[in-house]
Amino acid sequence: MRVQPNGSGTIRVVVIADAEIVKAAPGLKGDIRVDDLVAAGWTVDGPRTSDDGALVLVIQHSFNGPTEATALLSQINGTRGPLHDMALTRTGKDTNSTWKLTGRLEINGGLEAFADDATNTLLGGGPFSEQIAARGTDLGDAIGITFIAGLPGTVDSTTGKTGAGVITWRVPTDGTPTDIATTVTNVDVASSISRVGRVLVLGLLVLWVLGSLFLILMVMNARNKRTRTPRL
Repeated sequence: MRVQPNGSGTIRVVVIADAEIVKAAPGLKGDIRVDDLVAAGWTVDGPRTSDDGALVLVIQHSFNGPTEATALLSQINGTRGPLHDMALTRTGKDTNSTWKLTGRLEINGGLEAFADDATNTLLGGGPFSEQIAARGTDLGDAIGITFIAGLPGTVDSTTGKTGAGVITWRVPTDGTPTDIATTVTNVDVASSISRVGRVLVLGLLVLWVLGSLFLILMVMNARNKRTRTPRL
């Protein structure tokens, strides 16, 4: 998620199935349906095969403010996903605002958290759960989820890792909840200076006009005195 100072931004979801998964499920690419996403206003890129044989799907949606961003985060999560009670809020003015991102990251039910009830019933469990169980692989080794937020301003507090202008959280897969409480302050110094500058320029312009009028009146008064006919 990337948020601009004016409150607009973009939410992007990148899903990657590595070459090993693609090899184990050769029909995976054809099984992916994105009609629902497109109908809901999401832009879809893929699924496409990368140079290393992985399958990549990218979906994204723009938003105009914190309320819309919060609603979109809820769309991603559904009732089972790893994003819980996510909310983005902003207080203050455009040139001095405070952003807050709240919620928690938590996966409950293993792979069943990544599908709806009908799909889990049809498969008899979570997607690829039998393959992971057969290999004796831990869920945390089989999948990895990272939540990244780019918020405008200086980070006051956060539970994530900061760097390169973003905050990053690794989502635990063992049911452990991770609070993402984050506060960021954005002070637009350039806009503040620009506003002060406009006021000063306007003030100087008013003074210049008043001064010009005063000089014109003085000149006219002096001319009247020189051309006045003396009384006899």
